[in-house]
Amino acid sequence: MRKKVLFPLFTVLLVCTGFVKDTKDNYTLDVGHTYIGFDVERFMVGEVSGRFNDFSANISMKGDDVTTLQLDATIKVASLDSNNKTRDGHLKGKMWLDAQAHPEIRFVSSSVHKNGDKVSMKGNFTIKGVTKEVEFPIVVSGPFVDPTKNKTIGIKADFSINRFDYGIKFSKRMDNGSLFIGKEVKIKIRALAIKK
Repeated sequence: MRKKVLFPLFTVLLVCTGFVKDTKDNYTLDVGHTYIGFDVERFMVGEVSGRFNDFSANISMKGDDVTTLQLDATIKVASLDSNNKTRDGHLKGKMWLDAQAHPEIRFVSSSVHKNGDKVSMKGNFTIKGVTKEVEFPIVVSGPFVDPTKNKTIGIKADFSINRFDYGIKFSKRMDNGSLFIGKEVKIKIRALAIKK
């Protein structure tokens, strides 16, 4: 009986004195296998699609506990690429993202919640100097050891934001009253992160 009492007490002492550490694994993005893109409706008949090519993130997670996942990501606005240089210039200009005054888009997570098989992430999203709290579903794969012997995790997310919320208020309208460019911006993230 005495042993049964002493063992849990000993474990608590080890944790309190630092011999047992409750640490997280730190990851960095594999930029060659990460995609950050967007789609916006144009003229009500199609979408403009684009991506960002320069980004970084600090990611951490304790083991495979997705609720401990933390993310601090930065995207360079000047790296926007919609496969049209003229359009890219407009999107990086003052009327849209204003890359000169606001060179970075940033997302910092605040919490992750799991409900059954569904996982959602909440955090602060900053675009053009405006910060809004957002929450969106994510899918986390791993951690697992890939064929290159690296410990990796995969993160997928698809969600939408209203560009007007971030001060991007170009609002020219067509003859039928519809916006040239839709308010809703669909964001697609496919990320692969490697343990440091």
